[in-house]
Amino acid sequence: MDKQIQQLIQIMKQSKNTVVVTGAGISTEAGIPDFRGEKGIYRQIGEDRVMRVINIDFFRRHTKEFYDFYRKYFTFPEVEPSKAHYMLAELESKGVISAIVTQNIDNLHQLAGSKNVIPVHGNAAQFVCTRRSCRKIYDHTIMNEYPEGIPRCTECEGVLKPDVVLFGEQIQNFAPARESILQANLVIVIGSSLTVYPLAGFVREFCTFTQDLVIINKGPTQMDHAALLKIDTDTTGDVLEQVNKSF
Repeated sequence: MDKQIQQLIQIMKQSKNTVVVTGAGISTEAGIPDFRGEKGIYRQIGEDRVMRVINIDFFRRHTKEFYDFYRKYFTFPEVEPSKAHYMLAELESKGVISAIVTQNIDNLHQLAGSKNVIPVHGNAAQFVCTRRSCRKIYDHTIMNEYPEGIPRCTECEGVLKPDVVLFGEQIQNFAPARESILQANLVIVIGSSLTVYPLAGFVREFCTFTQDLVIINKGPTQMDHAALLKIDTDTTGDVLEQVNKSF
């Protein structure tokens, strides 16, 4: 792997605009279970049931049942960012990477200190008032005031919704995410098998214009064939730590 890391460092040094795309794999290193992993919710109770409940229509029609389910299965443990999160924040502060486009909703990139984070599936650390005339944003501590039932806005009594993309909703930041990826010289995918669209589609579209794609992931991805370099590892933090020392 040392040879691969040296190759990665050289590729990054040649790039004038490096964008990182992250998926669940980077957060499992921090202790958050992957939805599709062995201890993930899809394995526990079935993907069909999750998709039925974590759905915008179900949220609107059965809000209390939605929140009962959400509290039980989608309350993230209080974890610290992983070494990989901190290394990416340092690389950004040094000007080595320009942006992080993430599928993750755990807020760990932001907690680690990354500034230019583009979350496409939202941020579970926030809740937003659903009334269009209000749209007030709360942090996750608002849920402490609502151990059960439906959380309400303190301004207008509107129903609060987790600031995450539910099934049936459009992703957030579609244009900024796509533009950031397509304008990059180098895209580094970390901890994603590139099966979830449209983000996987943005990476695929990027590869039609350039071959400067690097993938760091445990196991195969949908775009391995297009990668200039593929590093197969579940210790991304160690890889990025070595990279960080070279800048």
